Amino acid sequence: MTLDLITEILGWTSVAFYIGITIFNTMKFTRFAAFGSAANDTIWAFLMGWWPKVILNLSVASLNTYRYAKDFTNAPKAVIVGLGAVMAAGISYIAYVAVTAFLAEPTLSVALQFADLGIILLALYMTTLSNYRKLMLLSGFVGMAAYYGNPQMMIIKALVIGIMTFKLFFDKSQTAETAEAA
Repeated sequence: MTLDLITEILGWTSVAFYIGITIFNTMKFTRFAAFGSAANDTIWAFLMGWWPKVILNLSVASLNTYRYAKDFTNAPKAVIVGLGAVMAAGISYIAYVAVTAFLAEPTLSVALQFADLGIILLALYMTTLSNYRKLMLLSGFVGMAAYYGNPQMMIIKALVIGIMTFKLFFDKSQTAETAEAA
């Protein structure tokens, strides 16, 4: 199996995971799908050389691991904090390498990937679904430009744009809900 075939398979698996994350109705199944998605996307982004996406997926995996351990296990707090510290150190190192590489050879595509990373991380800190969805909609457009030419990422970002547009403008059933309640 060639590296190109592996990256192609991982790319289409990423699309499948993203669709799965959007259709599950329980947090436990959503967390499982998010674990699989983050693992798949971390490897895929690493092979593609998309360091901002590696950072994003490791961050999402860390958040999901923390939330899963806190919500669905009886793990001691010290273990959770220790795991978080190890993950933070690893993500910091990868961020350092990624930013250093970008500064050595800046490109518009990588700058937009970092912008997309920033928008998504900011969206994760929102406390209202409306603000979260607005930022994710913006991420769809920024990401579409950042990953232009890669069919899998274009499909994922088109799904983000479509879902967030629907949720913001047509689905009024959850307008008062907060991100914590979701």
